[in-house]
Amino acid sequence: MRINSQSSQFVFNLPSDLIPQSIIDRYRPIMEKNWIQYENVLDYLNSTIKELAFPGMALVLPSQTMMRGKQRNYRPVTNINDVTTTRELSIVFRRVDSDLNYFILRDIFDTKYLDVLNTFAEPFQMTSLDIHRDAIYRVNYREIILSNISEIVFAYNQQTFNEQTFTMTFNYNFYEIEFILNNEKVLELEPDELPSIQNRNWKIGDITKLNPPI
Repeated sequence: MRINSQSSQFVFNLPSDLIPQSIIDRYRPIMEKNWIQYENVLDYLNSTIKELAFPGMALVLPSQTMMRGKQRNYRPVTNINDVTTTRELSIVFRRVDSDLNYFILRDIFDTKYLDVLNTFAEPFQMTSLDIHRDAIYRVNYREIILSNISEIVFAYNQQTFNEQTFTMTFNYNFYEIEFILNNEKVLELEPDELPSIQNRNWKIGDITKLNPPI
């Protein structure tokens, strides 16, 4: 296990039910015209995901004034799903050629907002991996509402190839963290299999002195 965190060790994809078939059919000709090397619109959007922000936790502590003006704090009765600093999942996307992914996401935003049959989008899922690409834990977000998409700026003076991004924010009501690593992925060694360190006494004239220990 590394002491420092390697931030790329996670997997996050938009759920397949997020994009209605009408949007998939609408943008397929554009993808084929521009030779985009993805099978469908969903894979194309997932390829432009850059990062996502996991909210922290904070308690709003009620206080009571005691004798002689002493302030005393207490633990609140807030539900455990509401002690996070915000119930928002912010996903950062890279701006790509023609900003096609941005306008696809805006189309999805409009479609979900006008959907009177479904209040919430399908659950989101983020999976954390170790250095062996084995899943360690999974974060599930449920009762998703698309709440915000940032603006983008079109400017004639932006002629450089610097990376530019935009953010889409989703609100969720519940989340859960599920640890999924099983015992089959854990390395177990018998006592007689543990590596040992051997100390050698090196003497002048010993032929093995030609290869001293490091």
